[in-house]
Amino acid sequence: MKTCSYCGAKYPDDMPQCPIDHEALSPNPAASASDSAPASRSQRDAFEFSTLTAEQKQQDLVTLVTCGTLLSADMVVCKLRAAGVEAFIPDKMVMQTVAFNFNTFGYVRVQVSPKDYNAAKAVLSS
Repeated sequence: MKTCSYCGAKYPDDMPQCPIDHEALSPNPAASASDSAPASRSQRDAFEFSTLTAEQKQQDLVTLVTCGTLLSADMVVCKLRAAGVEAFIPDKMVMQTVAFNFNTFGYVRVQVSPKDYNAAKAVLSS
């Protein structure tokens, strides 16, 4: 089995790259040991969260995280929705329209309601 260094997904040995985030897959020599081991520090701390200001708490939506690709943002939204937290990608249509120019913005925002911010942080931090 090979493991994606970005998302941690496991794939058969004949896969050259992760179909989700297009990262090169690395062989996993100790598959049984890594399956039971907790996530590495880099995987747990992959997202940077800021403390909401009083002004942000009054907004309808606040940015939870920014992702490098639309696909990564979609995965974050799916994880949040599976945990019962509603999330939104405001840059989705722009990134689909100008997908040929990846560096147009360089990031895709994932937003949540301020009341769900702490729950969403907990979901992504676990």
